[in-house]
Parts: sequence; structure tokens; C-alpha cells
Amino acid sequence: MLSEDEVRERAKYCYLVFLQLSWLHSNDDIPPEKYIERLRESSLQLGADEFIVMTIEEALMESMSDAGLLSLMPLFEGFAHAFCEVLETTVDEIKRDIPNDLLVKLAEEMGVKPNIPEEGQQR
Repeated sequence: MLSEDEVRERAKYCYLVFLQLSWLHSNDDIPPEKYIERLRESSLQLGADEFIVMTIEEALMESMSDAGLLSLMPLFEGFAHAFCEVLETTVDEIKRDIPNDLLVKLAEEMGVKPNIPEEGQQR
């Protein structure tokens, strides 16, 4: 059985994956056929995640314009919410534990500038 800290870390990871995939999807300068290449730059190592890569590859073969990201994003967001249910907390609580500098770094890896409030302000 996982400890509470391990479940919290998994909730945070899934939420960060959701964010990074969302940022990638929102970047119109990166075409879907370059998504995997861009994900190789992810410090979350999303370009090495077999499930994510396979999902994108299959979606590209099926000529899906979103390259599967519109399936992956809610999946990882759902995982984050499920872990939060186990912790009896909310995703908002998990968000507050994520340093702004990490959010900026992850967004920049996907070529976007995030709209992140200053420290101490509500996210």
C-alpha cells in the first residue's frame, strides 16, 4: 500500500502531466507531428512514457488533428482527481503545493508562457 506522501506525489505528477499536455496542445506553433519531439524535452520525461508516445503515434496514424492529446489530458486530470479522492483533498490543494518556478519551467518546455500569479496570490 502506498503512503500518503506517495499518493500525494502521484496526484501532483498526474496534474503536472495534464498541465504540460495542455500547454503543448495550446501552442499553435508546434504541429501535432512534432508533439513527441517536444515531449522529449519534458523534465517529466513524457517523451519516454510509452503510453503517451503510443497514444500520440496511433492518433497521428489515424490523422487525428489533436494527436490524441484531447484524450490524454482528461485522463491524467482524472487520475489527479482520483488520487485526491483517496487523500480526501482537492486538486486546488495539490496545486498550492507546486512551486511557481516549476510551473514556469514546465510551460516553457512546451514553448508557452504560463499565466501564473505571483507567490502568495490565488492560483
